[in-house]
Amino acid sequence: MKTYLEGCGVPTTRVGATELPRLIMGIHPYDGCSYVSKARDAENYRLFDRAAKVVEVLRCAVEEAGLTTVQVDHMFPVLNRLHLQAVWETEQETGVAIGRVAYILIPVRLDGELVAWSDRAYATFYAHNERLGGEAFRRHIREDGIMRYLLSESPENLVTPETTPPYTPAEAERFAIDYPLLEQHLGFFAGCDILVADPGAEIDILAMTGRLDLIQEYLAFLRTRFRTIITSVHHAGVTIPILEAEGVDVDGYLTPVNRLGALMSPTRDIALDAIRQATKPIIAIKPMAGGRYLGRQAFEYVFDEVGVAATMFGLGTVEQVRETAKAAREALGIA
Repeated sequence: MKTYLEGCGVPTTRVGATELPRLIMGIHPYDGCSYVSKARDAENYRLFDRAAKVVEVLRCAVEEAGLTTVQVDHMFPVLNRLHLQAVWETEQETGVAIGRVAYILIPVRLDGELVAWSDRAYATFYAHNERLGGEAFRRHIREDGIMRYLLSESPENLVTPETTPPYTPAEAERFAIDYPLLEQHLGFFAGCDILVADPGAEIDILAMTGRLDLIQEYLAFLRTRFRTIITSVHHAGVTIPILEAEGVDVDGYLTPVNRLGALMSPTRDIALDAIRQATKPIIAIKPMAGGRYLGRQAFEYVFDEVGVAATMFGLGTVEQVRETAKAAREALGIA
């Protein structure tokens, strides 16, 4: 079987100890997420309820577009297991090993309760973004197409410090990582050759609340398992400067980058400033703004105007592979 590099048909870049293709297949929409509507999410669940349906798309991506690296996840067990199975089956059918970038949720607890995805975490994010972005942030978060999807098209669902109290410094001091639960998360990938480990966006809440010690502790733990570690960052303008100032030991950042500024916090311009000043490679996600900014222009923006090292993007159909991968390859100067 060829290695992911031997089968790769796109340029590569160095991230930590790993030579990483500059084009990476994302996990969406195979886990149901569309970033468009709940109705489209439900359709994705139906479309990808069998591994064979995913294999058809992945095989086209490998054989026709030379894409040999893919994000894998553990947060939606049924579809994520099907996806892992599909990746393995695609390897067997193509004779090309596929590199896996594993998203690993950080199980942070406060007094026994998980912090991730809590309303209080969102209130904390809002407070820090507003501090930096002010009115521009408040306007941006209400105009962001992906944010509207996340809020189910209702601004009333937005969590702010006015509706929910952010975490206090005293509470943040009681944050702790649940390592037994983390071992369960890692066990989801048992038997998989993980190319890059990607700690989840809980890095944002730990950074914003000053728990850099927990970040360093967590990363040191992962270093015993993985050669290359990047981190997801969903609030680049706030979090990346904190991580950079503290010299946090990661090999790169995975964060939204797109011309529309979708999901770039506090605002596109503030996020871009942090991204451009980062000393570690940037892997862009959401380059097409959740399907709202398509074609070659999307990839020219992240590669040529922003200068990211690589980008990760979703491919849900064979047609999307042929259209989107072609656009991405052209932006990199390859046919």
